[in-house]
Amino acid sequence: MRRSALSLLSAAIVLALAGSLAHADGHHDGDEDETLDAVHRAVEDGTVKPLSDLKAIVTARFPGDIVRIEPHRRHGAFTYEFKVLQADGRLVEIHMDAATGQILKTENE
Repeated sequence: MRRSALSLLSAAIVLALAGSLAHADGHHDGDEDETLDAVHRAVEDGTVKPLSDLKAIVTARFPGDIVRIEPHRRHGAFTYEFKVLQADGRLVEIHMDAATGQILKTENE
């Protein structure tokens, strides 16, 4: 039963991500539509890794369920903030460079 609840949660995250992909924090470049368009262009031209590749890096280092993904754009550079719920109930926040896949910072919440 726990696994099916996590599957439903994962599906909800995917839907929420579609709506929040353009979200950026207070130090962003452009509005939400511009950010979303810029992310798509950056992935298409190869300057930013596809989200599926970045998620694979995160889950390889931090086993658990990704419960939130927030893209950020600062000074033209993209980063992602992933929140991973681990099996022991801990929530880990991972900040990643979207161009390189390098993990910039982690925090336990």
